[in-house]
Amino acid sequence: MNALGTALRATFGRRAWLATMFSAQTALLGTFSFALVLTLVVAGASTVWLIPIGLPLLWLALALAHQFARFESWRYAAYLGERLPLRPVPPAASPDSGRLGRAWSRMWARLRTGGSWLETVYALFVLPLVGWVGGWVVATFWGGAVAFLLFPAYGHRLGGPDEVVGVDLGYGGAVAAHVVAGVLALVAAPWLARGLTALELAIARRMLCPRDSEALTRRVADLEASRAGMVTAAAAERRRIERDLHDGAQQRLVSVAMTLGRAQERFAADPDGARGLLAEAHAETKRALVELRDLARGLHPAVLTDRGLDGALPGLAARCPVPVTLDVAVAPRPSAEVEAVAYFFVAEALTNIARHAAADTARIVARRVGDRLEVEVSDDGTGRAREAGGSGLSGLRDRALAVDGSFSVTSAPGTGTTLRLDLPCQN
Repeated sequence: MNALGTALRATFGRRAWLATMFSAQTALLGTFSFALVLTLVVAGASTVWLIPIGLPLLWLALALAHQFARFESWRYAAYLGERLPLRPVPPAASPDSGRLGRAWSRMWARLRTGGSWLETVYALFVLPLVGWVGGWVVATFWGGAVAFLLFPAYGHRLGGPDEVVGVDLGYGGAVAAHVVAGVLALVAAPWLARGLTALELAIARRMLCPRDSEALTRRVADLEASRAGMVTAAAAERRRIERDLHDGAQQRLVSVAMTLGRAQERFAADPDGARGLLAEAHAETKRALVELRDLARGLHPAVLTDRGLDGALPGLAARCPVPVTLDVAVAPRPSAEVEAVAYFFVAEALTNIARHAAADTARIVARRVGDRLEVEVSDDGTGRAREAGGSGLSGLRDRALAVDGSFSVTSAPGTGTTLRLDLPCQN
């Protein structure tokens, strides 16, 4: 009985019903993808000679096919628990060439990318074909199973000969044959649905997921971009430190030296004036020490080394002029490199909020989820934050890429800005 129960659960379990619904949905989705993408492809191809009209229509077809691919990825995760990583959207080749230039660059990058055309072929031919054929097969077996199993209820009303595949079995034999066929179809239908979804998944992985060579090329490009960005960021940081030392602590120390020289000259003739100059030099020395301490904190704060993000982030929040809500849970501590990237990400984000966001409140969320560190900084300001134009956000992306992380910006006008950082943690 245990073996029979296990077999029944395997045949008619949750996964079988999800696979059946998935196949039915694929048929409907394939119809939509075929109609919409075909319309745009035909319209774009027929007017391609008129570049301002034809190329945008083709680009729209490719963009729509990518959205169908994204929906496919979501369906596999929701219904079958399978991960389907997609090719990233081709970036604009010239991010600082103006809005029209960036739009044209993004369009041209998608049009000349082979992966975009594979997604279009998938939406135009593969998804409809697999959906229609698979949906027909699954519906036939499920419907046939129901029809055959109910044959005893309506077979006597047909009034025809009691034949099955040309053999006269009599009414009782025809009923038994139909019931046996119904049971076989009922058992086969779930396995057919699961087999078809597995076939669809294999085809989708082949066409929609980046190949190893594509992933490697993308990884090399990301590393090259992050290396160039880090070199630029390091040079800018070095110039900032030089400027801060020259304009701040160095000037104060020069002032201290001059004040001590004046005091030395007055010791014999005006001891009280010399003591006043010594007090002034002492106060200036303390101010120089404060500036040097702030500069050292900007390089790598001691509290981050001693107590990690749990102890360092409240200090950043306290120094921000905008009220900040904290939600930090990063145990166990990640590596020092990951902590530093997360710390300076939050510091830069809070600086941007204080200077540009016109926000009333801000929120910091930092959580350790398995082997990933997720950090989010959001505000309720004016939004409109962009990475282009040499903003500090591009430097944050470079820092994230340097440790194999990811960075994203959500900043619609009037809805505030949300910066997200996702970093790998090996320990």
